[in-house]
Amino acid sequence: MAHEALTRGLAAASDLNITQYRVLTKLLQAGKAVNQGELGKLLGMKPNVVTQAVDVLAAAGLVTRAPGTADGRTRFLAATEAGEAHVAAVNESLIASLYEHFPTDDPTYRTILEAAVSAAAQIEPPLDPGRAQRFPATRSLVSIELLRAETERTLREATGASFNECRIVQRLGETDRPERVGELACALHLSPVNAARATERLVARGWARRLKSPADKKAVYVALTDEGVYQGFLISATVNELAATKLWANLTPGQREAIERVGHVVVAELDARRQAKEQAAYDLLQEI
Repeated sequence: MAHEALTRGLAAASDLNITQYRVLTKLLQAGKAVNQGELGKLLGMKPNVVTQAVDVLAAAGLVTRAPGTADGRTRFLAATEAGEAHVAAVNESLIASLYEHFPTDDPTYRTILEAAVSAAAQIEPPLDPGRAQRFPATRSLVSIELLRAETERTLREATGASFNECRIVQRLGETDRPERVGELACALHLSPVNAARATERLVARGWARRLKSPADKKAVYVALTDEGVYQGFLISATVNELAATKLWANLTPGQREAIERVGHVVVAELDARRQAKEQAAYDLLQEI
């Protein structure tokens, strides 16, 4: 949910993609010119990826690129005032998108969300610790994007399945009952088309089976097979290991508690509202 909200916030306020925005924010955090090669190493990006991102940023006037005094082939990068203003505007958009996405009318939810944003912002530290408190929502976007990419890569290596397939298996394991494909899409913030395609692949793998209801012949439900249940345990173990090493180890006990409360309080309430509408249809399901 946070990833979806943050990426929407970026798209609403900027034409930059996440890679370009990550380069810009890292330069802004540095507060001084940075060697382009060293920046690539810090970000874990290939030289050509950094060059392409910097080309876009320089063309937009968001960064400067100057040759080194000792070696003219070396390039030093720095964020401009326009770059800083751009990050400030995007950060406001990210905050607005988070508040729109989460039910923050309740002061308790709002407190939890703000603590979770602050916690996520600690995962990738800035180049200059003295600038650590600037733009926490922006740093959360970067942190969550990095966690998502690492999770997707690790899950594919462990299971052979796509990120969306694994999310659907997790969701079905959590609810422990058949779910309509449309409801899976809604719960996981997927488009109906992507949810349907991922479900078809799960059926082809033998991890899921489709069901129908005599009360609504157009509705298609999906449930895990025994193999799907087993794969769900493998997915959960993989995600838990990633969380332990990439997320929880970087957070204080208070920050961990805040993020846990997002799942237990906010997401649980949203799920409860949705599940209350579906419960009556489950007993009518028949094997296709």
